Amino acid sequence: MRTKVAPMFALFIFALSMGTATLVKAEANDVSRSSNVAELFGLPLNDLSVSQLENQLNSMGLHSYPSYKDGVISYSLGPEGILGVTNATIYSNGSGYVRQALLSGVVESSEKRKALGELLARKYGKPSEGFLSNGIGRSKWLFKDGTMIEFHNTTYDVSLIYVDESPKVATRSGQIDVEALSRKNQ
Repeated sequence: MRTKVAPMFALFIFALSMGTATLVKAEANDVSRSSNVAELFGLPLNDLSVSQLENQLNSMGLHSYPSYKDGVISYSLGPEGILGVTNATIYSNGSGYVRQALLSGVVESSEKRKALGELLARKYGKPSEGFLSNGIGRSKWLFKDGTMIEFHNTTYDVSLIYVDESPKVATRSGQIDVEALSRKNQ
């Protein structure tokens, strides 16, 4: 009996080790496939100019609606939105670079909420902070370039906050723009 058990045990250990190796390879592939850069509508968030983002959104058929606040641009993402997220509000610094983008909506469909969370998990990997359970949760992804994505998906009020913690700031050249001064004095 002992002679039959030993080969079976060895075969079991070999199969278990092969399964573990496959699992490790699968996890490594997931990590290598996840993006290490925060993207907003397909554009890298770090030092993203508002004009570049507006061009991208216009090419997608989205147009901003009037805002009366400096540095705030709002978009409707349509009645269905993107998996239920129907609003986008872009906040920029004085130099015209995105510092924060808030995507939000009331998503009553739990399938859409799960799909949105799972989409983010597939794209960015495991969250740096918080949790996602089947796409539902509160989580945050932190990136080396100083950008961050925060996801709130525990109730019908779903929000995605994209933040560039140090957006580009236009520097002054030290040169005087004579034409601009002459137009200002007229």
